[in-house]
Amino acid sequence: MMENKLSKLINLVQRLPEACLDEVIGYIEEKVEKNAEDKPTPSCPHCGRSAKLNGKKDGRQRYQCSTCGKTFGETTNTAMTYSHSGEAAWKQVVRDTVAGVSIDETADSLLLSHSTVFNMRHKILLALEAEEIHQPTVLDGVCELDDTYVLESLKGTKLPEDYWRKPRKHGAVAQKRGISSEYVSISAGVQRDGEAYSQTVTRATPGKEDIAAAFKGHIGEAALIMCDGAASYNALGKSCGSAVMNVSDENRGGFTHINTVNGFHSFIKKRYEDYRGVATKYLNRYNALFSIVFRGDSDLTDRIYNILCSNDIPRFHSVNDVKTLGLLKI
Repeated sequence: MMENKLSKLINLVQRLPEACLDEVIGYIEEKVEKNAEDKPTPSCPHCGRSAKLNGKKDGRQRYQCSTCGKTFGETTNTAMTYSHSGEAAWKQVVRDTVAGVSIDETADSLLLSHSTVFNMRHKILLALEAEEIHQPTVLDGVCELDDTYVLESLKGTKLPEDYWRKPRKHGAVAQKRGISSEYVSISAGVQRDGEAYSQTVTRATPGKEDIAAAFKGHIGEAALIMCDGAASYNALGKSCGSAVMNVSDENRGGFTHINTVNGFHSFIKKRYEDYRGVATKYLNRYNALFSIVFRGDSDLTDRIYNILCSNDIPRFHSVNDVKTLGLLKI
């Protein structure tokens, strides 16, 4: 787990004598005030024109547009709209989400409730999913495509009395042998020298229509698709106009393998374990995360935070959106 500076600060403050708290609070308030004064006045998120200072609310600077007259704050129309947490807390939740830290561990370290961190994490996931729709990942060049499978999970949901199976404990195995409807398919693709992408559209083994739906708009016309010979992926070449090469072909050589996408599969399953399972209804939100993190670099936390701060498209999601928006129904 990466260093959690907020947790370190909280622990240090808890060890202070009570007589020192006023001094520390005053110092922090001064820093917060100075930081707010040093920030440039943002443009209006509604019309893009210049704005002016318009007092404070709950200690946070407000602005008013000089043209349309609407008032706004720094986080208006961003993923952090109405949030009581600041940049440091949000970045720590992003950092822990990227690193595969559980929600409870993050909540404990930041002295936040489970539900608060759960909602923050899912607002991050929804923002990444929206970014993928806004700027789709397109795999080009030599690409490896294949499926991996995870056990269906109803984590956080009470099973109906007439459900076809009993509740499972973490680490349980499927009742049926082989790839059955107990498993959810994750269709994954990796450009050997570039991006990764994953999407879930069905249970068990996906057919050609499922594969076409999963990768629609995500395969470049000049792509060379490497797969394991499954007929569903052979059909993908026809639908997107790309060449398909099977690793099962007799004329192999070092060029013909799908080790890279298998590495992506291993990464997904490791994160699945780190999170102690992912509710199937939220799986595509996590697929958006897996895709950006798999080959993420050292500035990934800042990149994701900048996505949260952007208001070029609607980024705000309510708690109700967290519970209901874009749930996977298969």
